[in-house]
Amino acid sequence: MASRREFLQAGLASLALPITARAALSPEIFSFAGEPPSIPLYKVVFDESFAASRAFACEAKSLGATVHGIKGDITDLWFNDLYARWKQGPAAIAGLTAHGPLFCLERLAWDQRMRVVFRAEHSYRSDGHIEHALAIPASMARRASELSGRGQDWPNWMADIVTRCPEGLSPSQAQSSKTKIVAPLANSADDAAEPLISWVIAPVVRA
Repeated sequence: MASRREFLQAGLASLALPITARAALSPEIFSFAGEPPSIPLYKVVFDESFAASRAFACEAKSLGATVHGIKGDITDLWFNDLYARWKQGPAAIAGLTAHGPLFCLERLAWDQRMRVVFRAEHSYRSDGHIEHALAIPASMARRASELSGRGQDWPNWMADIVTRCPEGLSPSQAQSSKTKIVAPLANSADDAAEPLISWVIAPVVRA
């Protein structure tokens, strides 16, 4: 059993770690001072078929999220994880997937009084750019606007955005700011054939 001195030394050592490393030690998503509390995420879902989604998952994990990979099909995630968890009560999830998995998860979440409170569609264009179409809470618009300068790094920035999605949002707030952001890409992407969607599904907040 560790002594009191060893326990204190371990605590001090953790404070010396970089922010991202400290976040990974905690089940809570690390929040910066002055930010509103973030929605506690049960899982962050990514599709192993897409390079952007894999990068998104790596960044989300570094920020302290628990990630779960799929391959275009949510059957295993639903029957071996979410079904049992949601029977206990609503639990927010987020992800970067194609439309199909989000469509299924959104409808399954309805029975748990949960809705999509954040959504951004990412489409690769033939001119070497990516278009981000966002329907998000107005409070998140400034952070999302930085996508214009993120280029190939956009999945990492989206992981940062969704893991800091503020608590207390309603479905109507998710639609309060709609915008399109176009950014150049340095390299062609293997995801070009299909738009991807980053999203957060959370318990409904009613006035």
